[in-house]
Amino acid sequence: MKAVFRLSQNFASTIEDPRVVGVIMECGGKMYMSEKKWKQALEQLMGSFKNLVECGSPRAKTLLKYVILASLLDQTEVDVLSTEEAMIFTKDPEIIAMTNLRSGFNNNDINVIQDVLNDTTINLLGDQFIAQYLDELLRSVRLNALVAICKPYKTVKLSFLAKKIKVPVTEIRGLLAELILEERLEGQIDQLKEIVELRSAE
Repeated sequence: MKAVFRLSQNFASTIEDPRVVGVIMECGGKMYMSEKKWKQALEQLMGSFKNLVECGSPRAKTLLKYVILASLLDQTEVDVLSTEEAMIFTKDPEIIAMTNLRSGFNNNDINVIQDVLNDTTINLLGDQFIAQYLDELLRSVRLNALVAICKPYKTVKLSFLAKKIKVPVTEIRGLLAELILEERLEGQIDQLKEIVELRSAE
């Protein structure tokens, strides 16, 4: 897929049909998503979206959902919905759901995210492309939420964090270990007392 995409890029400048360019860029975006290269994926998917809007393709809305997903995973501060092309879809229920998802992500609000994903009337998870990146998205939110929750404390019970984040204590241990390893939190986990002791609390 990578070889085909790169070969097609060599001819992209000579292709005038926005439908064809849109398909090529969508393939590129999905390829970069699979490699977890979120920024490159966002660029390709946004390009695909704009080309599909230009040719009036009904698939444009689907690509906008993918653009929002990629922007969340890239954690960009750019508002992808502020473009002229995206504003056409601002009142669409699925795009509203994706906007709410982004709001929950930005606020590290697990409850909002779960509500959006569990809404069967929208069924965002019915799209397999979105569903396959759910774990990555939730993991990022949980890591950010843990940092925010732990910030004011010197000592926190793992059970308290598990209740807040709505995951088992075993997963909390793994998330905390990752944060400590990446130096996003300074501290250590006391396995016997089932607490995390933080050194960076003010």
